[in-house]
Amino acid sequence: MKKLALKTTNLAEENIQKLSSLFPNLITEKENEQGELIKTIDVEKLKELVGDYADENSEVYSLGWVGKSASRRKIAESINKTLRPAVDESVDFEKTKNVFIEGDNFEVLKLLRESYLNSIKMIYIDPPYNTGKDFVYKDNFTKSREEYDVESKAVDEEGNKLFKNTTTNGRFHSDWLSMMFERLTLARDLLKDDGVIFISIDDNEVANLRKICDEIFGEGNFIDSVIWHKDDVNRKGSQFTKGIHEYVLVYAKSRQNILDNWKVKKKLSDSIKFENPDKDERGEWFSANICADNYIEGRTKCFMVKSPSGKIWKRKWFKDEKEIRELVSDKRIYFGPDGNNVPRLKIFKTEWEEQNTFAVSVWNDVGGTGTGGEELAELFNEAVFDYPKNTSLIGKMIQISTKEGDIILDFFAGSGTTAHAVMQLNAEDGGNRRFVMVQLPEETDKDSEAYKAGYKTIAEISKERIRRAGKKIQEDNKKSKEPKDLSHVDFGFKVFKVDSSNMKDVYYNPSAIDQRTLSNFKDNIKEDRTPEDLLYQVLLDMAIPLDAKVNIEKIKGKKVFVVKNPADEAWLVACFEEGVDLDLIKEIAELKPLKAVFRDSSFKSDKDKVNTEEYLKNKSPNTQLGVI
Repeated sequence: MKKLALKTTNLAEENIQKLSSLFPNLITEKENEQGELIKTIDVEKLKELVGDYADENSEVYSLGWVGKSASRRKIAESINKTLRPAVDESVDFEKTKNVFIEGDNFEVLKLLRESYLNSIKMIYIDPPYNTGKDFVYKDNFTKSREEYDVESKAVDEEGNKLFKNTTTNGRFHSDWLSMMFERLTLARDLLKDDGVIFISIDDNEVANLRKICDEIFGEGNFIDSVIWHKDDVNRKGSQFTKGIHEYVLVYAKSRQNILDNWKVKKKLSDSIKFENPDKDERGEWFSANICADNYIEGRTKCFMVKSPSGKIWKRKWFKDEKEIRELVSDKRIYFGPDGNNVPRLKIFKTEWEEQNTFAVSVWNDVGGTGTGGEELAELFNEAVFDYPKNTSLIGKMIQISTKEGDIILDFFAGSGTTAHAVMQLNAEDGGNRRFVMVQLPEETDKDSEAYKAGYKTIAEISKERIRRAGKKIQEDNKKSKEPKDLSHVDFGFKVFKVDSSNMKDVYYNPSAIDQRTLSNFKDNIKEDRTPEDLLYQVLLDMAIPLDAKVNIEKIKGKKVFVVKNPADEAWLVACFEEGVDLDLIKEIAELKPLKAVFRDSSFKSDKDKVNTEEYLKNKSPNTQLGVI
């Protein structure tokens, strides 16, 4: 009977395991600070293994900053956190596939790593721009000169400088770089092999962000640095352009897996007039020359063709005789309304746009920050968020990079524009994309319109925006001249909140318990936690997505959670009530679950606990038994 870990993976240990499977001779042991033997890598053997490729020169090309090493350690460490469901703040909790998580996004990314590993098709984030005026997260990532000098070891213990010309630039960027490096490193693991990430940024950090992304995603996976024309205001007298544009950096997890059809396209058909005078079922078209007035050596061939009206045309054609006759038969040659006009080739609009488009790096057709503000004001009847991105901008990213059923992640959700854009696009094109939004419950300013309207945190604004946007999309559809069937569109979302683990500290460190504390730990689980809280921590531990369908059943009078996979097989069966006996286990065994989980204190007796393990081995041998 396995005791579940119920904490995030230690990435350093995971990487050691991967290396161990490839090169067992690299693994050795050492004592940690607690005197315990732990596995580690023999670095000298690793150098020998890569031979001449090991660079002994300390001067290598890289982006460094104060705190980078600490960030690497922070990324690898595990955390004892969980996600607790907030059903009362959700919309259609039991059926929806959308997720909204309230909490620090670094912790959330760690918690989601196993459940959403290689599962996200598109990530969009609009992080703090490090301007000193950011609405969310730290207002300013600038360190004081003194703090920077100490951390960068630019001064000794007495405060004397150790070298000349100490950089001043680094202290304005280091914390911001660490914050982004940590989150983007974790986010990359969530992307599918053909996934992409879009990051909004301005001039303050675009150069540093590009270097970070090159390191994390690989320089070869850079796709584009899109310029977003965000402001139509005519800034008279301004010598600079940065006031009216921002950037969107685009990286792929693997460039070779990105298909051409996701790229941003610019149509060349804007100046062409398409018509359909013969009501061709293939749609609108324009006509082009198919024959020439004079013979052109190597390009034209002369022969006769009969039009549908019976008229004989002896012309110098740009295609050979067999192909022309096939085009006539397919009604691709137009001879005019009466069949007596000069023959011309029909080129359909759909074909033309597919063949005559090109990727562009300037977006000036998706509105600006003013558009985003107007959208939000229309929903809330007041300005509750400063400078929100608009749905057209994010909708464009979603449209060019995702397809039906894909998951979109935004871990700087802000006002919730990404979720709004996903629902809007699904309503327009019939898709069923899903979203995962993450937002810190950052307090709103007490003088702001948002606070006065009752929204105490950014997360509250975001959740309410999604609720209102879903209703508005449906209402607008009903009012349209040709309403669509939106029954396929998911307008709900499950709300979760980051919290400390459901388990008491002794669960993770049994050695900390002694006779004085023994009476306090009759149960490993904290008193204020519900069965639903326990269920979702188990789902995270088992790498099951948060949007999994959960059925609640009564079996032998007990509340039992049955979670099924997409193939409608029992993924997990869990019961956290007291008094579990063999009669209940027999019913659960009939479901043939992949895993069955109970509280350690759930079993009616030690005998029932032992019998459970033996019974499942015989009746459902593929079921893993776990306890918390």
